[in-house]
Amino acid sequence: MIEARSLRAPLLAASALLSLTGPATAQGERDTVETVLVPPIVVSVSRVETDASSVASAVTVISREQIESRQLGTVLEALQSVPGVSLVRTGGPGGSTSVFLRGASSAHALVLVDGIEMNDPSAPTGGYDLATLGTDGIERIEVLRGPQSTIHGSSAMGGVVNVITRRGESPSRVEIRAEGGAHETANGSLAVLGAGRGWSWAATASRRTTDGISAAPEDLGNEEPDGSTTTALELRVERDAGPFRLALVGHIDDTDTDLDAAGPTGDDPNRRLTDRETAWKAEALSGGVEDRWRSAVSISYASHDRASLDDPDQARADSERGAFDGSAWKLAWVNDVEVSKTVRLVGGAETERELAATTFRSDGPFGPFESELTERTARTSGVFGELRVEPVGWFSIAAGGRLDEHDRFGAIATARLAPSVSIASTGSRLRATWGSGFRAPSLFQLFDPQFGAPDLEAERSRGWDAGIDQTLGRDRARISATWFSTRFDDLIAFASEGYRNEEEASTRGLEVDAAALFAREVRLDAAYTWTRAEAESGPEAGLALIRRPRHQGSLDVVWNPIRWPEIALGSRWVGEREDLDFSAFPAERVRLDSYVVWRLAVAWDALESLRLFGRIENIFDTDYEEVLDFGTIGRSAYIGATVRP
Repeated sequence: MIEARSLRAPLLAASALLSLTGPATAQGERDTVETVLVPPIVVSVSRVETDASSVASAVTVISREQIESRQLGTVLEALQSVPGVSLVRTGGPGGSTSVFLRGASSAHALVLVDGIEMNDPSAPTGGYDLATLGTDGIERIEVLRGPQSTIHGSSAMGGVVNVITRRGESPSRVEIRAEGGAHETANGSLAVLGAGRGWSWAATASRRTTDGISAAPEDLGNEEPDGSTTTALELRVERDAGPFRLALVGHIDDTDTDLDAAGPTGDDPNRRLTDRETAWKAEALSGGVEDRWRSAVSISYASHDRASLDDPDQARADSERGAFDGSAWKLAWVNDVEVSKTVRLVGGAETERELAATTFRSDGPFGPFESELTERTARTSGVFGELRVEPVGWFSIAAGGRLDEHDRFGAIATARLAPSVSIASTGSRLRATWGSGFRAPSLFQLFDPQFGAPDLEAERSRGWDAGIDQTLGRDRARISATWFSTRFDDLIAFASEGYRNEEEASTRGLEVDAAALFAREVRLDAAYTWTRAEAESGPEAGLALIRRPRHQGSLDVVWNPIRWPEIALGSRWVGEREDLDFSAFPAERVRLDSYVVWRLAVAWDALESLRLFGRIENIFDTDYEEVLDFGTIGRSAYIGATVRP
């Protein structure tokens, strides 16, 4: 349990948010330039650029500035302070990482990189592993919560994580970044950005390597460290060609990670996983800001090539060989039409073809096991549209629908409704959404020779949320609160005879987040989420879904004075949650303790072209678990420099 004094500092800081607003305003009047919280532009809500202040959905944007000031090296780290988001990792860097949006399954989170769907068709549930996605080439991250299938199709039942890479800009420049520290960690990146004569380009190459920690807990006698190495490339090239804007984006992520089993005898010196992600998208856009019809045609491709390797050794007699190949092609046409000054229509059509092939062989205490999924495919085609009407300046409403046709289970329809009301006199905005979602069964669930079921139906969800956004202190402070509720039907469950549509679940909760600027030097961000996620049917009806904390929160304070180093202090609190102990048969439920982890980052612009930085993770060396019987990183320090010649 967390003692009261452990939470005293974050709670006092959060309660001081509103009290700071008055002095901040007075200081702002003395400053030459007034600093305010400006709503960002987002594309994840409707797949076209939209002012976040005009949408009813709950969306959080993590900017490049926040990534750099807090020294967030991975998307995993960046998402840890987002309300409604919980993440778990099995072990240290490179360990398998799952993201839960509002308590939904990790398979119900759609992950995009520049609009390319990154969910892995060869994974058993078709989800995406966030283990190694870095931030060196990222401009911003958008997190859209709630059922979003009307715009984004399958797998967006819980929400969307949209990663947007950096764009070229003028003047051209080069950025070199190097960092080293605990656990023999060495990270580096090279970025080239520029624009001119109708072209723009941005390329970021990075490499992260670490000896890591033991993935199995060291306090249970495991001593062998499990390292991870990731080499990545992000590329974006754009060209003005007459009435069109042509764009090509690419993403490569190549990782080699050491693994362990769980528990006191988990050490395995030669068990490892290799994973190569390759993705690209070519797009042609017509129409500009002043045009009433803007259109984009794109073709995208993403592939995942994973291999697991484990030979018998002195530590463990188990063996394993696995190969998992998945890919997806998508052709999409998206239109943004300004019907009138008060009516906007977004609509389009797309078709996607998924492919997966897997082989797996193992030998252990329960004897040999072998499974081979020969190459199988599935196609999904859909049309969608959303109409946004703003009859008066203080009221808007968006309504949309989608129809998808899957070549295995047939047609499925989804819908979305999203009204919002603004009250200018009080700086308030009331918003609500209702939506439905679906997830097509994965190719593994459909066709695996051991457990697959070709007659599976799509999983379905329907949910609503209602919230309020309040600005204070002449837009220098903001607080938002959102109540949400979602029901999931026809969930695909694994049983001894194979996969079946036989489970139901529900999630509901409250998200609160706040931000404030004090003077022009201090920014405070705070978030809290209460989530109740439960099974509604089956043998575990009424029990909490595993690894979803009931309570969690975060606090980040960044001090950026003109003549002194920039300091960022952050904390993350995760409450108690349930997990499964697989050392017993059948697996038994256990409760994991709550924990608080603090981090400190400092940066100094020593020269106009040189930035020095350093940080300490887990300042107080907190001992905690994200997943039962897997290790976590203790106190560790890192230093580095960024050069912009």
